[in-house]
Amino acid sequence: MDNLTQKTVKTLLDLGADLVGIAPVERFAHAPDGHRPTDFMPQCKSVISIGLHILQGTADVWGVYEDRCKSITPYLFYGYGLTNIESSRIVNRVAKLLEYQGHKSLCFLPTWLTSMTKYMDESLVEGKLRAEFSHRHAAVAAGIADFGWNGLALTPEFGAMQRFNSILTSAELEPTYLYNGPQLCRKEQCGAICVKTCPTQALSADEKQTVQIGERTFEYAAHDNVRCIYAIHGMVKGSGGRSDIKIPDGPGSFINYAIAQSSGEMHYYDKSMLENCFGIICGDFCGCCLHKCPSRKLAQKDLEHYDFKSRFSVMNNI
Repeated sequence: MDNLTQKTVKTLLDLGADLVGIAPVERFAHAPDGHRPTDFMPQCKSVISIGLHILQGTADVWGVYEDRCKSITPYLFYGYGLTNIESSRIVNRVAKLLEYQGHKSLCFLPTWLTSMTKYMDESLVEGKLRAEFSHRHAAVAAGIADFGWNGLALTPEFGAMQRFNSILTSAELEPTYLYNGPQLCRKEQCGAICVKTCPTQALSADEKQTVQIGERTFEYAAHDNVRCIYAIHGMVKGSGGRSDIKIPDGPGSFINYAIAQSSGEMHYYDKSMLENCFGIICGDFCGCCLHKCPSRKLAQKDLEHYDFKSRFSVMNNI
């Protein structure tokens, strides 16, 4: 490994990243127009992906408010808000170090919710929300992860229990390989629990979408992310909030969502949480597809002989 790559990876791990991978920019050639690294930075040569582990306990304790032994707040803060802040701090510091050495670098916010206003016109027409840059796809491109049917980027270390962030840089770093270990998503074994537990029926049981990263094609469930956002903001039963807004049948409509959010139908406590804590928790009440995902447990036996030492992981330092 060259000196710059080695130093960059070590610094990321020392600052708190749990997983690190590097993708050459060519692996993003098939990304949608306007969302490729080179669309934002033509000089981009590498994309660095980092993953921050989410404590399993935050998933185990997550639940609806009626259950007094369950709580959504550990996930809201430690699994989402703080993790977003921590990952942003890490990538920003390392991006600066790269720029000090003459390599232009760029970071994006760790949550797609902040891109809603940028793509508002398209969302109103297409009924689809989008991010400027996908950290999940970058994690797969960097070999940290593989896609699950739930559309999440799963890792052999933590299953679904991590969030990702990225650095786009003009530095030509030594890339890591795409993940080639045991299958992580085993929906035939779990019965596609992500589909069954989604409170908004946002995930399809059989319809899929495909993406090409490098020379490989990946597939995961067709996802109605407008329906999904009702749960992210605690607007429906089963999402962790108190609200019980009924979503109209059929594909999600961003107009219907916006009307519902501003209509006064949301429970006072849910609305107050979003208005007063946004920026700390970022409003992700739900996460059922993440909390319920058994991928790490189901793959555990097959992972016993996997070469974890070949990965840039904090687990190798324990």
